[in-house]
Amino acid sequence: MTSTFLITSSEEFQSAARAELKRFEPQLTEGDNLAPGLFLVHSALTENDFAALVEASHPIYTRHIFPVQTQIKLEANIQDLENISLVIAEKVQAAGWSPNIQYSVQARLAGEGSHPYSPFAIREAIVSKLAELGQGQENIKDSEQIVSVVCNEGQAYLGLSRPAQNLSGWAGGMRHYAKGPEQISRAEFKLLEALEVFDVDLPRRGTALDLGAAPGGWSRILLDVGLSVIAVDPAALDERLPATDLQGQSRKRTTSISAQPFHHAGIATLGHYRGYAEDYLQQAREEHRRFELICNDMRMDALVAARLMVDFAPLLAPSGFALSSLKLPHETRKLKPTALVNRALAILGEAYGEVQARQLFHNRQEITVLLRQPLA
Repeated sequence: MTSTFLITSSEEFQSAARAELKRFEPQLTEGDNLAPGLFLVHSALTENDFAALVEASHPIYTRHIFPVQTQIKLEANIQDLENISLVIAEKVQAAGWSPNIQYSVQARLAGEGSHPYSPFAIREAIVSKLAELGQGQENIKDSEQIVSVVCNEGQAYLGLSRPAQNLSGWAGGMRHYAKGPEQISRAEFKLLEALEVFDVDLPRRGTALDLGAAPGGWSRILLDVGLSVIAVDPAALDERLPATDLQGQSRKRTTSISAQPFHHAGIATLGHYRGYAEDYLQQAREEHRRFELICNDMRMDALVAARLMVDFAPLLAPSGFALSSLKLPHETRKLKPTALVNRALAILGEAYGEVQARQLFHNRQEITVLLRQPLA
């Protein structure tokens, strides 16, 4: 028995995603490319076994998978909505869903062709049909089952699965966050996604170190949960952040309506070291500093970033963790980003007992690593 899965990755790292899946399951065969970063694979394992294998293997470049249990031809008209919803209803009934099961529908339109309906219309048709049959209850935030639909150039790919089997509860692993007036930078989404993907919570007390902090998006989030933060960057922080210069000069707070200073819980403080991480490292050693969290989002070569995080490992509290971006070049005939990733992860493994890596939706030409258990 074989099973088919639809895989989503970054377009840039699609070949890397294929290669890592092949390492997990050597008998895996490649299927069609449906769109950039969207492709099929065929496994010799059952759906459950292959999904469990991928989940346990902690893939770096594979963002999202779902089992393709049915394919139907699209007519490129509104009748497709009825056909899709009828097939899904049949599958749900065959799966024996209870009337109270919580589910969500993830519909996507792929490829270059146009479609006479939207993903929202697909979702509405499926939800309406299942409600008519008394099958399950839609619950986007806390679903037990996911109905996946991808429409691509005359073909629809359908499947039912549990959220954990998909690696992400978001369609295609495309995690979206609402942008609020307090946001300082887009990089905040990267930190929030990393915490979700690695399933870690920010400490609620202690001190965090934010390397490459400017303009201060990550620092803002860390302050908001009650952490004191030392932000290290030669560049200035956003004026709304009430930072104190670590050379002893308090920074003036802005009072303009468009840039009100943030208010943070407890007695969390923000210190700004206006210099380079390597220089601050020496000072932190002299001060015998320990941090519950170390973050690094500096623009530097992946190998340099890995060595820097090795240098900072002794400053991480034993129960703490670190998050670091590894910036990568675009692939060329001579330069392979995945080879750099492997070398960087090997370097990090010399200083940390646990190293996990993912190419996040909010990553660009980079991956994010989680580091724990600093080694003596």
